[in-house]
Amino acid sequence: MTDFRNMMEAALLPGDVSPLLAALESTPPVSIRQHIRKAPGELFPGSDPVPWCPTGRYLEERPVFTLDPRFHAGAYYVQEASGMSLWQLAPYLSAITSPRVLDACAAPGGKSTLLLDILPQNGLLVSNEVIRTRVPILAENLARWGYGNVVVTQNDPADLGRLTEYFDVVVADVPCSGEGLFRKEPESRKKWSPAVVALCVSRQRRILSDLWPCLRQGGLLLYSTCTFNRMEDEEQVDWIRDHLGARLLLGPEKYLPHRIRGEGFFMALLEKTGTCHTGPGKSLPLGGGKKGGSPSRVPADAPQHLEGPYSWYMKGPFLKAFPQELIPQAELLGSMLNVFHSGIAVATKKGKDWVPRADLALALDLKKEAYPVFRVNREQAVAFLRRDPLVFPDGTERGYLLLTYNDLPLGFVKNLGMRSNNLYPVSRRIFLSLKPSDH
Repeated sequence: MTDFRNMMEAALLPGDVSPLLAALESTPPVSIRQHIRKAPGELFPGSDPVPWCPTGRYLEERPVFTLDPRFHAGAYYVQEASGMSLWQLAPYLSAITSPRVLDACAAPGGKSTLLLDILPQNGLLVSNEVIRTRVPILAENLARWGYGNVVVTQNDPADLGRLTEYFDVVVADVPCSGEGLFRKEPESRKKWSPAVVALCVSRQRRILSDLWPCLRQGGLLLYSTCTFNRMEDEEQVDWIRDHLGARLLLGPEKYLPHRIRGEGFFMALLEKTGTCHTGPGKSLPLGGGKKGGSPSRVPADAPQHLEGPYSWYMKGPFLKAFPQELIPQAELLGSMLNVFHSGIAVATKKGKDWVPRADLALALDLKKEAYPVFRVNREQAVAFLRRDPLVFPDGTERGYLLLTYNDLPLGFVKNLGMRSNNLYPVSRRIFLSLKPSDH
């Protein structure tokens, strides 16, 4: 790490690099961000607040999150505390009418779920991930968070740039050399070199140049990295201002692990001043884009179990819902981008039956009276998450049941009497088991 130390001493912390290096050898803090709409009470008694995020909490030790049903219900998200500094966007978003926000490098979903918390109800989030294999976990984490005003896409930044002047806010948490991960992921140190830093600088400028056309004039760019060096941080902000055309609104802010209770993080908020071409063309039919297939008529017996003004449509055998006032935006995005998922997956049509989807149970707008509720303890909840067989007491209502843990919806089962069908998705199944001391 001699090259790293020399770089930090030369440009970032002259004469003061030892505290940073010592911090990188210490145990990283554990933090979560709570979903206040799902779980307004104290989830972890005795935890300390994260100063820059009202829903963030530090935990004294790291529990086995996989065995906590509240995590799977979307009551909280495990997020590094420094990354929660995006909460500073809240007043800027509230000042924009029906804001359209792009999270350009979104997986695994920490920043996207935070953006949904601070986005006005009539706002729209496009959560994009370039790497195909990372898109499913992004969609899963967003489903846990329960909002309908989100579209998950898998596109290169150049594809997003075709949406000329479409977005009011672009969040670009760009791929970087990852110096801020040295403590949490020691293996990342072996991959670091000055040459990697130079490569990241070049990649970041390509990403920003490709994204720049999709941000409207006067729109906001939040640029962030999880690295320390000035080339990827402050010097990139200068490059954005000078070459793309922007003025600085907030920051730059650099979170260093020897100065705050968190990992390395850098962010700056800029306003676009450079001119651009005219906006995108008129909306095209929903589902008419790269994914193919048009929505079909919704049968009269379809279960519309969401509160609020949703539009309902069929994609093959799948019933889906999307906020009604945002449908024109969904149509446009479906015509121009590779949309992986949008809105809320509600049910699957099988013969005369409507099988509820797992995401419906996690939706914030699920009607309370939609399905009979069966309350489970932790042992039963973990068995459900493992997709183990569940047996219900005599007298339990037959048919589809909504399982809840601590009043948090977890998912659905179909009670057949002597046996039941566990409807938790195979792709989300956990494999850990409770120990005797956990019961």
